Amino acid sequence: MMEEEELEFVEELEAVLQLTPEVQLAIEQVFPSQDPLDQADFNAVEYINTLFPTEQSLANIDDVVSKIRLKIRRLDDNIRTVVRGQTNVGQDGRQALEEAQKAIQQLFGKIKDIKDKAEKSEQMVKEITRDIKQLDHAKRHLTTSITTLNHLHMLAGGVDSLEAMTRRRQYGEVANLLQGVMNVLEHFHKYMGIPQIRQLSERVKAAQTELGQQILADFEEAFPSQGTKPKKPKAPDNPFHGIVSKCFEPHLYVYIESQDKNLSELIDRFVADFKAQGPPKPNTDEGGAVLPSCADLFVYYKKCMVQCSQLSTGEPMIALTTIFQKYLREYAWKILSGNLPKTSSSSGGLTISSLLKEKEGSEVARFTLEELCLICSILSTAEYCLATTQQLEEKLKEKVDVSLTERINLTGEMDTFSTVISSSIQLLVQDLDAACDPALIAMSKMPWQNVEHVGDQSPYVTSVILHIKQNVPIIRDNLASTRKYFTQFCIKFANSFIPKFITHLFKCKPISMVGAEQLLLDTHSLKMVLLDLPSIGSQVVRKAPASYTKIVVKGMTRAEMILKVVMAPHEPLVVFVDNYIKLLTDCNTETFQKILDMKGLKRSEQSSMLELFRQRLPAPPSGTESSSTLSLMAPTPEQESSRIRKLEKLIKKRL
Repeated sequence: MMEEEELEFVEELEAVLQLTPEVQLAIEQVFPSQDPLDQADFNAVEYINTLFPTEQSLANIDDVVSKIRLKIRRLDDNIRTVVRGQTNVGQDGRQALEEAQKAIQQLFGKIKDIKDKAEKSEQMVKEITRDIKQLDHAKRHLTTSITTLNHLHMLAGGVDSLEAMTRRRQYGEVANLLQGVMNVLEHFHKYMGIPQIRQLSERVKAAQTELGQQILADFEEAFPSQGTKPKKPKAPDNPFHGIVSKCFEPHLYVYIESQDKNLSELIDRFVADFKAQGPPKPNTDEGGAVLPSCADLFVYYKKCMVQCSQLSTGEPMIALTTIFQKYLREYAWKILSGNLPKTSSSSGGLTISSLLKEKEGSEVARFTLEELCLICSILSTAEYCLATTQQLEEKLKEKVDVSLTERINLTGEMDTFSTVISSSIQLLVQDLDAACDPALIAMSKMPWQNVEHVGDQSPYVTSVILHIKQNVPIIRDNLASTRKYFTQFCIKFANSFIPKFITHLFKCKPISMVGAEQLLLDTHSLKMVLLDLPSIGSQVVRKAPASYTKIVVKGMTRAEMILKVVMAPHEPLVVFVDNYIKLLTDCNTETFQKILDMKGLKRSEQSSMLELFRQRLPAPPSGTESSSTLSLMAPTPEQESSRIRKLEKLIKKRL
């Protein structure tokens, strides 16, 4: 029974230990061994026969059995170690699992904190964007309101002029005005519910009706029906004058329509050529390059005018003039205004980046050299078109009948070219003005109360001068042929820059005595540069126009007087107030308040000075001129007097 049970146990054990070929192959690759006991096809009988091949080898059976038992004990020890190791592995695994769970909980907590912070940040961004959206909506509504108000002003003025011209029977002027009024009136279709707008619309309709009736009455009067030999006109000197041309007049509408089509195609070709070839290269020797298309347009006009005048000098010439007016306006809009570079401010809406840039005073987008030359080229072209249009008007009046000369009027088209010129100059001014803005912002943010000594000009002055030296020579060289418009550019820049400089000057607060001296030196440097602006960087030095010099001297002298008032001692109060009124001649309480803020005075000190300032305003101070001057130029404290004299010497040395 025991042997049978052992055999069954062995068979069961062999069945359990029977491994698949794939598993056995993997084991052999991981743990290669030459021991017969490790082989998958181990046969105990063969193994014993190997150990005891002969009967004589049985004499060593005890040694072999001892070795096998020793090997069995080692295997038991290895198995025991592995089993115990597996027990420790389980404990280590549980510990690692617990640590992993703790780490997951900590990670979850951190994720939750990040999520909470993200929600708070999102809420903060929503609040910021809500304010920005409100500002954006406000800006859009304000822009719409201003545009609508301008259109309303144009409509009201146009209706009044339309009614007046209708009464005076100025049909030539009414033709252009009526079209403009109708175009403006289209913007108010959605506002017809407003009584005032509806009333203006009714006045326009009434004017149209009255015009129709007047024109019909004038035709009936000029061409009476049969049975009535109107007054006999004065016979011309030549009885055959105009006979041949009158035969062609009823058919010249075909010629007029053909020229309308040809000019439309010509304008389209100009637009396509400009896009394909780009603007012409600047000519710095003779001024900005005039677009060749404008010369082609006026040559074609001259040819059409000569051809038409040879056939008729009557109504066909008026119709041709109307065609000329149409395409002069299209040339100004499509070729000139349409190709002016756009500024960054034309893009609508406020963004966080734009607000941050404005706050930090970083550099703004500037026109490139090619864009500056393009603006000057468009300006020169508009100036050429303006002068040539005036000549065209004179030639047309020479070609038509004397009775029709009043109907030849190209003033509107000349105004259109003048508008292009103004827009071009304004773009040039805005570009240079925007380039100087970061420097002025840097000036207003400097700690002027901490300046300890007066040195050379400040870095912001150097930056302004650098931008002026970069832009002005380019503009001057490209506007050499239109010198008067370069002068207009200089005047408009001075009128824009100087008030802005004074505005930023008021933001420099508080200012110490030394800081005021440094600012006065900087102001004087800017004044000299502005006076030299028309000829800056030029080999030929020209005297600046008197009109420009007057603007610069007046504006920058005011800035210098502001700093001198800041430098003056504020005690005694009466002398300080009189000095202010004498130097600035400014009765504005707000300006006086800004001066006190620049001096760094406390509100308690300012209240008494403001009250005294209001008391001194009604009548000019009498008998204080000498004391005011002395108090400003030679203050009582010896140290302040010494500093001012030192500053004057420094300025004279620089001059």
